[in-house]
Amino acid sequence: MAHRASKGPESLFRAAGALKTVKRKGWLKAGIEDRESVADHSFRMAVIGAYLSAGMNLDSAKTIRMCLIHDLAESKIGDLIPEEKTSEGAHRKSEDVAMRQITRTLPARERKLVEQEWNELLSNKTNEARLVWQIDKLEMGLTMKDYIRAGFDSKKMKQFDPSVYVSEDLKALLDEY
Repeated sequence: MAHRASKGPESLFRAAGALKTVKRKGWLKAGIEDRESVADHSFRMAVIGAYLSAGMNLDSAKTIRMCLIHDLAESKIGDLIPEEKTSEGAHRKSEDVAMRQITRTLPARERKLVEQEWNELLSNKTNEARLVWQIDKLEMGLTMKDYIRAGFDSKKMKQFDPSVYVSEDLKALLDEY
């Protein structure tokens, strides 16, 4: 009798747990050794997503889920900085393959939801998906400011300033922070 793969959340839970040990690599460029994990980044994104989506009359639950899964593939492929990627298309493809591995053991209904929202996020065509990518940049900017407040060199942090990538409303939030 062939062994059947179990249908459950183990792979998803393992991937989420692994993100607690995957450190965000970009901060090394600014000399930050003891830097945030991908899970740290995703958690604050989810909090920001809950706050902003409610005020924008968007689907808050979907926005939060997208914030939580947006970097989940990094549990398999690692946190790659731009110069490590051969192309954005190739990177997205490897992320997609990793996400399919992570979701493959989920029960059908849950797998369909995660994969549907993952695809929506990658297509960047809904208001929720566009907001999540904006939040991704905003959160980086907030972290940049946290590191500057902690005494790291602000000149080395300029490369992480997301002001040109975020909407005027989110830039105002960043400026107030």
